[in-house]
Amino acid sequence: MLSVITRSKARAGLLRAGRILQAQVACYHVAQPDTSLKTEYESITNYDSYRNTIFTHRLPELTAQQSPPLVALHARLNLPSSYSLSTLSQALNLHKFDGLANNFGLNTLGKTLLSYYIAEYLLIKYPRLPMPVHNVAVDSFMGVETLFEIGKSWGLEIDQSSKLEKFLSKEPEFLKYGRIRYQSDESKEEFKEDGVTEVSSNEIKSLNDNTFISKEAESYASSVRAIIGGLYTHTNEETTKKFIQDHILSRKLPIEQMFQFSKPTRELVRLCEKLNFEDPVEIRLIAETGRLTNHAIFVAGAFCGAEKLGEGVGASLREAKNRAVVNALMSYYLYSPISQDGGDVKLPSDKDYKFQGIVGLGDVSI
Repeated sequence: MLSVITRSKARAGLLRAGRILQAQVACYHVAQPDTSLKTEYESITNYDSYRNTIFTHRLPELTAQQSPPLVALHARLNLPSSYSLSTLSQALNLHKFDGLANNFGLNTLGKTLLSYYIAEYLLIKYPRLPMPVHNVAVDSFMGVETLFEIGKSWGLEIDQSSKLEKFLSKEPEFLKYGRIRYQSDESKEEFKEDGVTEVSSNEIKSLNDNTFISKEAESYASSVRAIIGGLYTHTNEETTKKFIQDHILSRKLPIEQMFQFSKPTRELVRLCEKLNFEDPVEIRLIAETGRLTNHAIFVAGAFCGAEKLGEGVGASLREAKNRAVVNALMSYYLYSPISQDGGDVKLPSDKDYKFQGIVGLGDVSI
């Protein structure tokens, strides 16, 4: 009897797992409409018939001019006069149903601009970067945590007070237009205990990837991207590019700390083979002192024939050899081309661009 029950339970579990697997396969790479937008259409494939039934309007410019935080943010970022305050307020609005236009479109545009200019900068300045390091560098420039810190450095604030708190404190309504608005009035009025944070389903998914991204950090990042997108819509490409260079690309990025070699000697040998070097790779001892003391110093070098590829210093012979190999790999991957006059090479988005760099040969397979 026990075996029959066990088999029936196992069969039921397999059927349940099969249904779940079929559901996952059925919805894989299939776009699902957002029912919260209440979009109407004649046919799901007829994109001209899509109509948004939610009424939205832009904040009037005269109303935006009466918001002190909005005016201060506009001056603090040194935005041009053509950048309207109503667009800046829209960049800070993440709500869908409050009647005002949100920053969804501006956020998408700003993210596209950031991706292009950052990838362009890294590919031209460091053409030999391995793809995993390149992706980490891009994320370090425009990731959610980075844009979160940039948004806080700009002085962005979150509208956290509820309607009741604003009424009791007699806070003017214009103040909220200069703050990030992503929380609903119901969530603001909920009781929050110190030290306890409610985690949403999206935040739980980020926990599975060992990267916790809170709603607050995502709202800051979305606002920063939307501000950049709004700048592009009101000015031109050159102004937006300079703004990204001043606020994003000007940050020092320690790319040399992003490398982690598991088998550096083997990778150096494969790299030399890929570059068609005829001579074999050799690790030689260049100098040493105090071998029989407690403070010995060894200097080793990685050679390919008579040419020295890298040099390393260590307290032991093995440490010196490993550092020599790693330094040889770093000198290759972190190579940055220069122009004929000794300056930085121009980017494809610059005027009078002429290709003067190199094209990487791809990653090395170990």
